Amino acid sequence: MGLFSKFERRVEDGFEGINDKLFDAPISPVQITKKAEKQMRREKTVGAGKEYAPTLYTVLVNPDDDRRLFGMYPTLAGETETYLRAKANEEGLVMDGAPLVRFMVDDDLKHGKFDVIAELVSAPIIAQLRNEELERYGLAQQPGYGMPAHPQANPYQQPQPHDYMQPQGYPQNAQPYAPNYQQDPNSYQLEAQPASVAEPIPVPNTMMFDHQQSASAEPTAALINMTTDRSFPLTNPRVLIGRATNCDIVLDDLNASRTHAEIFRESPNVWGLADLGSTNGTLVNGKHIASVLLNDGDRITVGTTTFLFTFR
Repeated sequence: MGLFSKFERRVEDGFEGINDKLFDAPISPVQITKKAEKQMRREKTVGAGKEYAPTLYTVLVNPDDDRRLFGMYPTLAGETETYLRAKANEEGLVMDGAPLVRFMVDDDLKHGKFDVIAELVSAPIIAQLRNEELERYGLAQQPGYGMPAHPQANPYQQPQPHDYMQPQGYPQNAQPYAPNYQQDPNSYQLEAQPASVAEPIPVPNTMMFDHQQSASAEPTAALINMTTDRSFPLTNPRVLIGRATNCDIVLDDLNASRTHAEIFRESPNVWGLADLGSTNGTLVNGKHIASVLLNDGDRITVGTTTFLFTFR
């Protein structure tokens, strides 16, 4: 058994110990971790020759389960973040900083059911959300919470390739349970303080997940011609740009190829741009690209035509 397999087994053993001793709920911490890992793989994106893993994981739970599990959220979040970061490293996935796991209530879920939403979110937004999570649990910012356990990790000095999106919802204040766990993966233990679960833990400011609000707040993408100020909403998952009449955005520009470039939707909230072997190339913010993920505000040049990419 390799080093990582031993580490993974210790994490699972620690989670199972907590579940057996402290929880009277049908949701297993190991199930949460495995579902988050599955979503990490499903929502990964490819850009600039690298595979990027999501950094924000929102765990949706039933209100009754939320009351039972709330006191252990900081510990569960920290251990799941450590597990996901180690898994991403093992599989060669790049994370834009340390991942963040948070919990929200979804009234549509039945008792014992849960879901995990994985999103690509930039490091500055993750840092903001992490501070709000600490405030929610009444914890001062400290080394350890939300940081991976292995010593080589440095969450807030990682490259920041893309400011992908704004996440769903923001946390509010509530009273916490303070976690206490060791950070050495070679002697990994989970030391949870004993807690009584006979009475539900009062959670006056539980975070609620609003499906309608989430759907209505979903950002939309568009290209704006910087010369004519014409806007082209990106309603299809693939949008061709070029001189050919069958392109979605037709250019009257002799410096553009017939099928010059393609805008594509990598995932629901991530857009990319690929050059299609054009004669003069495609530029993003003045630099030639082959394929790249886009940020709100990027300037795309095709031939002599420049577009502003918006995602709001």
